Amino acid sequence: MDIPMEQADKLSRYFINADPFLWNVLQAKNKKGRLKELQGMGLLGGYSAGSNPIYTRINRDLLVELGITGILEKIVVPRVQNGFGQATLRYFRDCWQQGQTPELEYLAKNKLYRKSNFFVSRNPEVSDELLSNFPVVGYKDSAFVFVQIDTQHNFVERWTVFAGLWFEEIEPLLR
Repeated sequence: MDIPMEQADKLSRYFINADPFLWNVLQAKNKKGRLKELQGMGLLGGYSAGSNPIYTRINRDLLVELGITGILEKIVVPRVQNGFGQATLRYFRDCWQQGQTPELEYLAKNKLYRKSNFFVSRNPEVSDELLSNFPVVGYKDSAFVFVQIDTQHNFVERWTVFAGLWFEEIEPLLR
């Protein structure tokens, strides 16, 4: 992947200011798990077991170790391409270009999003253990890399910042 310097600088700024970390492309959803996942890829070997660096330091170290090109080639692009089939990425791109969000039914049908069932009990007898048996949805579903979903009312609210970066900046570099 050959990235012009100006575009690399822009992508680096998007990377260091990204929320969520690494645009939510990692499977782990907490810092300890994300760090372990990155180390499992052979990255950030200088961190000792049990270390708890802040995300700013992790970002800086990834940029030093890989540069933005390496981050895209070794982490972001493979995770997106492996996590979403070509048909799904084509559907997302078509929706993006038409100025619409993907249909929630499409996301659910393709196992990118699990509709949530909210359970609220006014009964003090209902224990936390019972409530913990309900599946957690939301940020754990892969659709959240590209879209924000109102899980309470089950509708796609908007595209994430990463969606714009993917369709306008990163994907064209892959052609």
